[in-house]
Amino acid sequence: MVTDFVSEQGFRTAVFNMGLVGLMGMVYIMIVQGDFNGPTLGGIFTIVGFGSFGKHPRNCWPLMAGVFIGSLISVYSASAPGPLLAALFGTTLAPIAGAFGPLFGIAAGVVHLAVVMHVGIFHAGLNLYNNGFAGGLVGTLFIALIRWFNLKKIRD
Repeated sequence: MVTDFVSEQGFRTAVFNMGLVGLMGMVYIMIVQGDFNGPTLGGIFTIVGFGSFGKHPRNCWPLMAGVFIGSLISVYSASAPGPLLAALFGTTLAPIAGAFGPLFGIAAGVVHLAVVMHVGIFHAGLNLYNNGFAGGLVGTLFIALIRWFNLKKIRD
């Protein structure tokens, strides 16, 4: 299902939402005391761009919170470049939080951080590609598991 905020809610509402999710990304960087640099600004611009096409604060915050929690329970600092980019580009998994709730979103954020930090070898550590690849893996895994558990519940 496509969620086009411009056609559904109008241009003004879509632009307002784009600003909200952009501010949310900036506030996250400030909270974890990360650096504003090219890659992080690219992450913010990506969130802003997709703020008119399905991302909104309610389905993005669980993923960012999950990445932050993942950094607390691992050896990675939330302000390091890898986890910071994982929090921003990890919002690619926003449909999981939107469709299945914030707990699945938080869990997806934790798993996304773990995958991002371990699959960089496949593409020479380029974290911009790394996040897309990791998001695809985590999204596939989560959707498959969620659907499997829902089918199992129906049969039992």
